[in-house]
Amino acid sequence: MKRMLAMFLLINIVTLSFALPVMALDAVAVEPIAVTTVTEQEITPRTNMTRTYWRTYNGVLQMRVWSITNGRWMTDWMDL
Repeated sequence: MKRMLAMFLLINIVTLSFALPVMALDAVAVEPIAVTTVTEQEITPRTNMTRTYWRTYNGVLQMRVWSITNGRWMTDWMDL
């Protein structure tokens, strides 16, 4: 029984001695991710920010959409 346990431990030690350096090499072989710096001049909104305006014109409810991002009207007055 002692001989079987000694053989089992020997096989595990030999296996780990070959496997661990390979795992360490794989971890080192990964290339780092390129890091980019962002300045305030490069920041742009990814979504178009809008605001909806409502009015009653000749008794009819109307709406119009203003683009805050572009600073212009996106639609004409629409009856609802």
